Amino acid sequence: MFLQILCYGTNKIFLILDILIYVSINPPQFYLIQFNKKMKVERNWNYLKGSQRASQSLNPIRNWLETHVAQNEKIANAERPREKITFCLGDPTLQNDFKTPENFIQIVQQAVGKIDGYTDFFGDVNVRKLLAKQLSSQKWELTQDDVILTSGGSVALYYALLSIVAPGQSLLMPKPTFPLLKGFADLFGINIVFYNLIPGTWQPDFNQLDQLIEDNDIKMILINSPSNPQGSLLSDESIKKLMQFCEKHNLPILSDEIYEEMIYEGDYKFISEYSDKVPIIRASGLTKKCLVPGWRMGWLALYGKNDVFSQVKKAIRNLSSILLMPNTICQVALNEVYSLSQPIIKQKMILLKQRCDLIKEQLNGVTGLSVGETFGALYTSIIIDPTQFRDIQSSKQFAIALQIEENVLVFPGELFYGENFIRLVICCGLEEIHEACQRIKRFVNNHI
Repeated sequence: MFLQILCYGTNKIFLILDILIYVSINPPQFYLIQFNKKMKVERNWNYLKGSQRASQSLNPIRNWLETHVAQNEKIANAERPREKITFCLGDPTLQNDFKTPENFIQIVQQAVGKIDGYTDFFGDVNVRKLLAKQLSSQKWELTQDDVILTSGGSVALYYALLSIVAPGQSLLMPKPTFPLLKGFADLFGINIVFYNLIPGTWQPDFNQLDQLIEDNDIKMILINSPSNPQGSLLSDESIKKLMQFCEKHNLPILSDEIYEEMIYEGDYKFISEYSDKVPIIRASGLTKKCLVPGWRMGWLALYGKNDVFSQVKKAIRNLSSILLMPNTICQVALNEVYSLSQPIIKQKMILLKQRCDLIKEQLNGVTGLSVGETFGALYTSIIIDPTQFRDIQSSKQFAIALQIEENVLVFPGELFYGENFIRLVICCGLEEIHEACQRIKRFVNNHI
């Protein structure tokens, strides 16, 4: 085609005009198509590679286990204790005191065969009706249309994010925080804007929030209480300030409540009880509270007045039409297991508090370390002051050296977009925790 144009007309002015007209009536992709028609591509198995987008999408926690932890285990160290103590994965059922209750197993066994076909994309209508009743309160009366069942809390967060925030727009996210949502955001070109949590107390830095909202196209804010990785709890004062902030800026809240009611003391108050003006999406599930992470049974509950979520529900329906509903066996078991979990989790929180108190007792006064405020979930945080160490400058270096020298495995704060702290999953036995604390103290003495 280009040769034909070049041969057309003898006057240079006419020639240039012809080319400009030709270019103007053909889109850019036309030329790529013409070029590809001429180009011969040699096809072989070397072209079978992972896509760039998938390569850029990563769960930092799993990546740490599969790379750093695996590599560190291969490093020879004759002085390293032989017995490994791990505070890494947030799966309570790996420890004897937090196994799935036997009656929950019986309930799910009896659910087999009750629903074997497809249900509605949002989950079985009757199951959602019953769950809506459990999630209602004096302030809010939910219906089945306000509840979406999902394949675990992860998919609940995925639906909430993609139904409201478009590529190029932003989610306001605490720092530090669990990294899963940022992985979803990176995959779909959504921007993350971090707001800081104050180390130790882990409450939001409200002086920073107003500036962030002015400078970015933020569509939603994420909160997580009780929190992963810190085991912290947002105070009443902080939640009320967050509600005022969101009401001022017309900002909906995505509340990650997978650790709902998992607190050491007092009564748990759901975020949705603090306001009837701010639209709130609560993401939760059976995973942690009911000690069944492998069941992958989660949900979204939408709290908003005057059909504020009508378009969001349509968007979630489109997304769920691709992934479909969660497995029907666990749908059938959901409401009975959820309703029976409260007395069980109260007992388990007593055990977790014992473990947290032991860590505080053992590490109190250790140079360069302090235990962050912990009120629930499965975790506690140890704050690290790098200025107190002669050869450790970050929590990542701390975690790597602690594994190599003492065979104690922890996650560094960098995995949660924070710094200068480590996260501990505190479900293991008291003897293990005592031994780990002795190793940590010995490690610190060797590096200060």
